Amino acid sequence: MQNPFRFFLGFLLLTGLLTSCNNQAPKEAKYIPKDASAVLVIDPKNLHDKLEKSGINMDTLINRLFQRNAVDTSDRKHFYEIKDGAGINWEGKMFFFGLQSTDQTNASVINLMAGLSDATKFETFLKKQSFFVNKAVQKEKGYSYIILNNNSMISWNESIIVGSSYQNKIKPFYDTVTMKFIVPEKANNEKEMKAEVNKYFTQKESESLASIDAFGKMFQSKSDGYAFSSTNRYLSILGSMALQLPKLEELVKDNYIASTLSFEDGKIVATATTYTNPFLSSILKRYAGPTVNLSLIENYPSENINMIMMASFNPEIFGGVLKQLEVEGLVNNFMEKTGFTSKELYKTLKGDIAVVVSDLQMPSKDLKVKNDSTLTIERKPLGKMIFNAPIGDPVAFTKIMNKAVELGYFSKNGSIYSAGKLMSFMGMYMHADDKNLIIASDSLTYVQYISNKNKAVISNDALNMFKGKSAIAYIDIANTIKGFLNNQNGDYKNSLVTAKETFKDLIISSDNFDGNSLKGKFEIRLNNEKQNSLVTLTSLFTDIAVDMRMASKKEAESEEKIFPTGIPGIIRTN
Repeated sequence: MQNPFRFFLGFLLLTGLLTSCNNQAPKEAKYIPKDASAVLVIDPKNLHDKLEKSGINMDTLINRLFQRNAVDTSDRKHFYEIKDGAGINWEGKMFFFGLQSTDQTNASVINLMAGLSDATKFETFLKKQSFFVNKAVQKEKGYSYIILNNNSMISWNESIIVGSSYQNKIKPFYDTVTMKFIVPEKANNEKEMKAEVNKYFTQKESESLASIDAFGKMFQSKSDGYAFSSTNRYLSILGSMALQLPKLEELVKDNYIASTLSFEDGKIVATATTYTNPFLSSILKRYAGPTVNLSLIENYPSENINMIMMASFNPEIFGGVLKQLEVEGLVNNFMEKTGFTSKELYKTLKGDIAVVVSDLQMPSKDLKVKNDSTLTIERKPLGKMIFNAPIGDPVAFTKIMNKAVELGYFSKNGSIYSAGKLMSFMGMYMHADDKNLIIASDSLTYVQYISNKNKAVISNDALNMFKGKSAIAYIDIANTIKGFLNNQNGDYKNSLVTAKETFKDLIISSDNFDGNSLKGKFEIRLNNEKQNSLVTLTSLFTDIAVDMRMASKKEAESEEKIFPTGIPGIIRTN
């Protein structure tokens, strides 16, 4: 018979190996606390490889960004010193992560973490920089650090470097026990900052993001960038609320959003996966919603659509949340004076919402001369818009709208509701009956929309991407820039022209809950479909950089004309 102890050891070893293989989190994850509010990750090597593949090396890109004048030559030289002589591993991933205090203070810290290929070389590089001449290198167990000032420091060990910016603004808070506002004592920022950074280098892996499965899963797909956030950052806010809801913390705790970003040929694609906790998952699963109703936009009266937003949901989910939080009775008691219940409120709408915006342009006034020599002013509006929300329960809708009419928000003629004084003053038109609530930019757009004689001009490939989604957002970037470009003669016109020629549109979509998570997609499509989007964007970035430098130069020259160099600086700056 085999030794059961040996079998048990073998089983543990196999389990450990399988776990190690499945955990895709980078080794740097052990330095990031699991309560980090947000994490951004960039893969420079991936970006570098895509540029190289398209024939753009780093030197070419740097020469595009830096013009050949004295200041830029100095900046370029310093850039290369950091790139080649600081011992930083530029092929490893770079991490930005932020943390917010979970107590009554307002302390927050933002960190930039990168890999080190040579820690000795990095420390030698720092000591050569004039800014660090009077800054002492201090040692802790397992890492070194330099305090830059009361709010920032640099720390490093043999494999990573962390730059930290710490803020702690003292603000009064209300103590619900003593029923008084408390003013915290002024914090010792340097001490608190050192304690915060020390945690990164000394924490257990179980206290870091390396222990979160959702974070590791994010790296299973090769991407150029990643983003990760948690709803746990809101727990401190909930804890400070005067009214504590029984299960609100259970609803908010341990929901994670993992996102990826990739520069592909002709498009920039970002994906987002929301991993929900069991409590929230049970609600989403029970009240799964429908998909967007495309019939709400097909008769929109324009060939120049700038933006579309649509969503479809099950209105019963609002009641489900109130029940699960055990506050439905409390809410209804609060609403008792209004004359209707929470159920009547969320049942008014069917759960389909559509917003369309078109014909955007700079609003203007044109003077025109008639045949009788009189002058007229022709106003060009900002654009056109339709908001349409089909009615769910007509009885509940009528009850609530009648109350709004009593309060003066709307007016009523027979069974038709229209805009009140405030909405009319804003130039908006409204028509609501037992079938639809429609708000329009003007009455003509409304009439054309409901006539069903028009056909919205939307590309078929975009429409196909809308189908089967619970929510979508669409922006025709090129058409929108074109609408405003005609009246743009400022310093950044070259950048706007390049942007119009670069971008096609933006499509954001979200799926319904699949039983485990919510998935969304963010896609920017470019006009050049054959070239990698990162390469295409370099032209736009360089145009923006040039325009910024030219604008800065123009501002400096203008200031010099008004305030010559000889005038004291205090006058020049005021």
